[in-house]
Amino acid sequence: MANRNIFRWIKQNLQIKTFLGTSKNAVMSQVWIAMIYYLLLTYIKYQSKYEKSLFYLHRIIKEALLSRLTLIDLLSATPARISDFKIKEFQLVFW
Repeated sequence: MANRNIFRWIKQNLQIKTFLGTSKNAVMSQVWIAMIYYLLLTYIKYQSKYEKSLFYLHRIIKEALLSRLTLIDLLSATPARISDFKIKEFQLVFW
């Protein structure tokens, strides 16, 4: 019964739709990476006292992943400002 609950939690919270590999190692790696990402999001939400949901935090980070912003600026940005970041950066500069 405990395994069923763990699998249900993983499916609901880690949002793993499909597995990229079929071996045990590939599946376990993907689950561990998703768990680490979930824990990092939870930690960021806790430390910054962010009031919105983890899903919304995930969406904001996903939208502005390659933008040159600090995490504090990103968390305090409005949705209109976040879409503004995407429009202005036509070409990303890495160096």
